[in-house]
Amino acid sequence: MLHPIYEQGHQVRQGKVMMRGGGFLPKRILVVKAAGIGDLILAVPALRALRARFPDAAIDLLATPKCKDLLKHCPYLDDIYVIRTQGMANRIKVKDLWDILSLLYRLRKKRYDLLINLYHLFSDRGAFRMKILCKAIKAGLTAGRNTDGRGGFYDLSIFDSWDDPSYEQRHEVELNLDVVNLLGAFDPGDGPEFFVDDRDRASLQKVLDRQGISSGEGPCIILNIGGDAVYKRWPEEDFAVLGDLLSERISARLILVGGEEDRFVADGVITKMKARAADLVGRLRIPELAALIETSDLMVTNDTGPMHLAAALRIPVIALFGPGKPGRYGPYGPEGFHVVIHHPVSCSPCTDFTCTERECMRKIRPEEVFQKIVERLALRQETCL
Repeated sequence: MLHPIYEQGHQVRQGKVMMRGGGFLPKRILVVKAAGIGDLILAVPALRALRARFPDAAIDLLATPKCKDLLKHCPYLDDIYVIRTQGMANRIKVKDLWDILSLLYRLRKKRYDLLINLYHLFSDRGAFRMKILCKAIKAGLTAGRNTDGRGGFYDLSIFDSWDDPSYEQRHEVELNLDVVNLLGAFDPGDGPEFFVDDRDRASLQKVLDRQGISSGEGPCIILNIGGDAVYKRWPEEDFAVLGDLLSERISARLILVGGEEDRFVADGVITKMKARAADLVGRLRIPELAALIETSDLMVTNDTGPMHLAAALRIPVIALFGPGKPGRYGPYGPEGFHVVIHHPVSCSPCTDFTCTERECMRKIRPEEVFQKIVERLALRQETCL
């Protein structure tokens, strides 16, 4: 049965709901999460809930190219398709347009009974593109998030808001689950999870062997120094000071990670840091990074995708937040398991991608982060005894 709609703001077009034997039983479901790595990881509980509610349905995912291999081992999915969302927003080449149209044609031919968009509608342009996508695929029923009134075209929707401060403490995991709850799908698990395969572990080991990195004494701490959004990055010099503190005071083994685009950041950190650190920036695919994280003791990270990856792997995270919304996008887990360090300023939260001052990030001091790491490692050791 459809879940009763009892919260104000939920929208239902009952005429579109296909009832079979007193329940909605879709055979083919398409979940859309055309967003970043972290966003997709936060959607896993919703995928798990859908699989539990509709065990016999074919559940496909439409994601961005960079997320293509992220959930390749996910047991809740059948097929994964990718779409270039950036190409849908800007002027595109004829070939790219043809690729998009060909994909939409293939998806339409699958005759989905249900299309669910788990991503918020951040702008009017994004809402228009999503509406076109829904019409092009022509699913029997659509569901999603009516962000600030932009999602009125969905058959089923929950209300959420980017502008209303009261939604800053409503986590993305819970908002994703709210959408599938409308269909009677409830999560039997406990938060995000990630699926590491033995082949990924073997591939990681080859990388470690090539780089001459081996296990040793002392806690293994990963420093995730980069991120797509420059205005969310902790300064290089602060990561360097933190690395020296960790090496000198607790003999930590340090590993730097990040994407290829973070190479210049890594070079800056290494130049400024006296301590030795294994440099794996730009050398790992996401599955290999996951295999590395699961063997570590803790990760220190900016507000970026690998933060959610570590949290999904149940590794303690020290998350450094500045302009973001930690209540909505922080590492998800049991209370006290992860630590968020956040010193909001007068302009927080913000999405000023051009900000060069980064006052909110500079307020986080290396000694403060070091102390939180020591406290969290002590707690981890106590729970393992």
